[in-house]
Amino acid sequence: MSCQGAVSPKGARKLHDADVVYLYDGSFEGFLCCVYESFAQHELPFAVWTPQRETATLYPVKDIATDPAVARRVFASFGKKLGAETEYLVSRDFLSGQEDKELLLLRFLHLAFALGPGTVKREGHPVVAPLYAMKKSLDWEVDKFQGFVRFEEHDGMLGAVIHPKNYILPLLRPHFCGRFPEEDFMIYDAVHQAVLLHEGRSTRLLELAAPLELPPPSAREQQFQALWTQFYKTLEIKARHNEKGRMTHCPKRFWADMVEMQGEL
Repeated sequence: MSCQGAVSPKGARKLHDADVVYLYDGSFEGFLCCVYESFAQHELPFAVWTPQRETATLYPVKDIATDPAVARRVFASFGKKLGAETEYLVSRDFLSGQEDKELLLLRFLHLAFALGPGTVKREGHPVVAPLYAMKKSLDWEVDKFQGFVRFEEHDGMLGAVIHPKNYILPLLRPHFCGRFPEEDFMIYDAVHQAVLLHEGRSTRLLELAAPLELPPPSAREQQFQALWTQFYKTLEIKARHNEKGRMTHCPKRFWADMVEMQGEL
């Protein structure tokens, strides 16, 4: 069965909830193959897991192999049949850290292929609304981290550590590569064990097999950090201190990676 046929509602059997768990490799290509399987079998699985989220279950587990050719055909059908807005929303939401994101995306795609490209605009629909909630969370984190990333210098390279809830390194890439095109830098996502590496005007996204530990800052770097911390403290008008406002604009979960805030943890 072709992928286009698999995702077409014409002549399809009735969609049913299946007592099965899909297990895939966690990649976007792998998820697209889960989409293919779901449409081919006219089923919504009980859950969609990656090896990192796999746990004991009484439901049968179906291993979904990643086939790049199938993934390409599925992705092409998004733009062709559902439009660029749906293609963008699904691609962006896949970066969400929400645990059941795959199931939410599957439900949306079944609805969208049944109702057509206008489905993505039904933001109040109970199946569509979770996608906009995930996008809002992603957009909020990207906006915050564009301002809250703090670099240290290590042997001529700038390094930073972040702890985001969502996998936002691909979304931070254009901002920081545009801001520091001549600099060598790396941003390490300690939650997802991934690195955005910009070196020699070339940029790569790397997934790590083990946690990365940056070396301690040099004496010179510590002096700069002390100056920055002093600047931050001096800038404040003490009589106008607004702790609630500060927590709104800079939530406490970001403080551990911000040198000027570490003394207040």
